[in-house]
Amino acid sequence: MRVSWRRALLAAALSLAAGAAGLVVAAPASAEPPTGPGTGTFTVSGDPGEYLTGGETYSYSTTTGTVITMFGNPYELTVRLGDDATGQRWNLNLSAAGSRLLAPGNTYTGAMAYPYEEGGAPGMNLNGNGRVCRQLTGSFTIHDVAFGPYNYLQKLDATFEQHCFGDEPAARGEVHVVNPPAPPLLNPQVTVAETGTVALPDGTAAVYGTLSCAQAATVYLNGHVTQSPRPAVGVFRIPVECGPDGAADWTATVVLTDNVPLVPGDVQVEIRAEGRDPFWDEPVQADFGPTTVRLGLS
Repeated sequence: MRVSWRRALLAAALSLAAGAAGLVVAAPASAEPPTGPGTGTFTVSGDPGEYLTGGETYSYSTTTGTVITMFGNPYELTVRLGDDATGQRWNLNLSAAGSRLLAPGNTYTGAMAYPYEEGGAPGMNLNGNGRVCRQLTGSFTIHDVAFGPYNYLQKLDATFEQHCFGDEPAARGEVHVVNPPAPPLLNPQVTVAETGTVALPDGTAAVYGTLSCAQAATVYLNGHVTQSPRPAVGVFRIPVECGPDGAADWTATVVLTDNVPLVPGDVQVEIRAEGRDPFWDEPVQADFGPTTVRLGLS
């Protein structure tokens, strides 16, 4: 949409709905996933004398009551494990070097203690069994990893090796976890009816349509209406409640931005839908049109 009418729409929106300002200001996404724990296995074993494991092997599966959560992004991720039966907790952080991605088939060597990596080295940090390793060297391999919307971590298959405090004994392990499926995005979809109304002599018009969404949310429709060759220009901003159970009807009264009234005939309608995805807590914006609408006398 054009910058010129954005300014007009902003001015009208401030006068009509000041309380709605700031709807699409971005906010940091939660570091942890908004869905429940994943399913899979986590195994770690150590050489004799290894600090974290004491030379023992620990194997966990979500089928036996262990809770595994994982979250992150294509650059770094976290796996957390809790086993109520034994009271044991494990935490694994994996980070690619610098701006590199955690990509399937890649092995990352020379890892340092996350999040204190230096010189572009990859990072990792395995701790658990009541112990923390603050100085380490290690490596890990990402065998498979997949991300969904907003970097939602969907699955991870990785192996790793860590040496605490520069010791020769190593802790080695593997993690195979799949998170629950990500829910659908808000995905607002706007339709505009082919006909509208206009009242004379003031030229106030009304346009109509529907709004559908994959989740329940309040979505603001910011409209821009033009009629040539007069030219007449108007805007509107309305909140619409939408959801997955069917399209919601909406009606908008067009506010003229100058002294040129709209008259019966064709107008062009453009709409920007703005909202916040209630599940991901992320701003959503989508543009629709221009759509030709024929105004008739109300």
